[in-house]
Amino acid sequence: MNPNLLAQPLDLGGSGSLTLRNRFVMTPHLGRLGAIRLPTYLARRAPGYGMAILPAGAGMLGFPVYPPEIVAGLERGRSDQDGVPLHPADPRYANHHQQKYGDVLGAFANAVQQFGSLAIGQVHHPGAEQSWDSFAPAIAPSAIRGDEFGTVPHALTAREIGHLIDAYVDTSASIVAAGFDGVELHASHGYLLNRFISPYYNRRTDEWAAGPTLLARLLEAIRERVGDAPSLSIRLQADEEITGGLTTDGASDVAVAVAPYLNFLSVSIGNHTGLRDNRPATSYTSPWLNEYGPALDGAQQVRRALSDAGLARPLLVTGRITSAAFARGILENGVADMVGLARALIADPDFPAKAIAGKDAEINRCIGCNECVRVPLSCPVNPDAGREGAHESVPVDQSRRIAVIGAGPAGANLAIRAADRGHDVVLIDRADGVGGMLRKLVNSPLLSEWSAMIEQLERRVAESGVEFRPGVVATEETVSGLKADRVVWATGSIALPLDFDADSAVHTTEELLEGKRPPAGVPVVVVGGAEPHLEPFIAADLLSAEGWSVTLISERPVFGTDIEPRTLNAIFGRLMRQGVRLMPMTRPLAWERGVLRTEQTFGGRAEALEAGAVVLARGRLAAATPADADTPETTTQTYLLGDALAPRRMTHAALEGARFGANI
Repeated sequence: MNPNLLAQPLDLGGSGSLTLRNRFVMTPHLGRLGAIRLPTYLARRAPGYGMAILPAGAGMLGFPVYPPEIVAGLERGRSDQDGVPLHPADPRYANHHQQKYGDVLGAFANAVQQFGSLAIGQVHHPGAEQSWDSFAPAIAPSAIRGDEFGTVPHALTAREIGHLIDAYVDTSASIVAAGFDGVELHASHGYLLNRFISPYYNRRTDEWAAGPTLLARLLEAIRERVGDAPSLSIRLQADEEITGGLTTDGASDVAVAVAPYLNFLSVSIGNHTGLRDNRPATSYTSPWLNEYGPALDGAQQVRRALSDAGLARPLLVTGRITSAAFARGILENGVADMVGLARALIADPDFPAKAIAGKDAEINRCIGCNECVRVPLSCPVNPDAGREGAHESVPVDQSRRIAVIGAGPAGANLAIRAADRGHDVVLIDRADGVGGMLRKLVNSPLLSEWSAMIEQLERRVAESGVEFRPGVVATEETVSGLKADRVVWATGSIALPLDFDADSAVHTTEELLEGKRPPAGVPVVVVGGAEPHLEPFIAADLLSAEGWSVTLISERPVFGTDIEPRTLNAIFGRLMRQGVRLMPMTRPLAWERGVLRTEQTFGGRAEALEAGAVVLARGRLAAATPADADTPETTTQTYLLGDALAPRRMTHAALEGARFGANI
């Protein structure tokens, strides 16, 4: 198929000039970037896509449910930083968004439109899935607890729903007044409007009980306010994937009910429901649990329902589209008319241009690590994400000989940036390729998709002109022979040593990833210690998937405290299905004669666990290097980088390498 199918324009209809120059759409994902960094982020990506849907309804997050007279009093108390100063019933509310957000929103729209792309502002309210404490109650159609954060919401009254409609309309009008080409309502993933159309979450018996009623009323009122020229759309999931929730049939009915008001429809799948039905939260965010089929099948069913009703509308499909081939297939098979990208554009801002040009192999693919949903935003595949312009390859005044010891994410990124700036860079590693510890981590079933990052680093090292010497052990003699002005040690980390008595050899997670295994059939205890991230899960998952009976112990009250919550839910589900026993607050004392003696972290209660093998998965220490020693000043400057400086996550190593390379 001709890759330029992705480049075909698309008319969204309406009385305005609403034509996409290609079929790529950037979908919302930017809530973690502030007003200063966001326009730069947008401008870096805007030349590639035909349309961007941006988070623009920030004012809706402060929707007040207190009576108007109480809210009005907050305006006098400026020191009440969490107070909402205006109520939708207040005549001044209509101008509030435009006055407060107009300039900021206008900058967002301009950052996209200056390159010929459409800018759509999305109005989003989290409802019961409120992820921060605003010192106001969460709201929903019914008082059903939020799934991701456990919030019990206030059930909106009919009068409050009327105020909510006014607030949405005013916010939408402000978005259009700020220069956006249209407005999208977020009615998916368990957020406020989704709960109105969900039979599971909407338990009302009044006029707002019927699924699409509120959506239709909102869209009708917004259209009346903004006119026919701006685009209107909604984001709708094709299936909530929860028992009693919105099914694809129900989503199709909603789509037909609201289609007369829409220019296009955005379809995704899933909800923030990690606590039921053995499903992770928004499953498409986790690569090892991703299933493309249901999302595409649901989109096709919605598409057929609209067509059968004589209400065909352009369809946008989103949800972990990370390859050009997959994007083309969506259009080729008639599933949708537009392809939505979020994580893929974080990882590679040039994804659309490369896909349109057929340069699939040059795309730096998202590996699904979910670092981008943290605060601050980061991406190990693209350390520049959210920091555009900070690591530019400014040519150096004086080229120097730079030796980088260790070709993991830290060392490789440093070498690439330094070489791009004009330094003479030699990169050595004891392994036969780049990647460092990453080359072993991809042997974990949880992290196999991370292999795309190894391929990316290999390609970028080769393109940068770095002199790469694989299979070289860094000794005093070999490093001296490199004749470098600067030596950077990025040699990674080693496993924390054993800190309890054992009468047999213990395994480490690294040894498992290298192919070593315990004796067949023996019960295994994985010792997680105080490690808060992935390592204990990697060891437990690998062995349990291959048939060992595994008990995972941790000294912490809660496992995985440094793992993004939705990813953690998915991992827990996987381990439970594989029969892993989890024991928090448990510290090992000694392993003797096939028994691991432990004590409770808080309280000291003793317990004995049968253990034919023990695996240490309790974290790592920086590997010792000559740079650790205090030595007399020499003409050769030495640096520590990445895990060799302090063991952290992969995204830290990649970002640190980029920063060093841009400034060394």
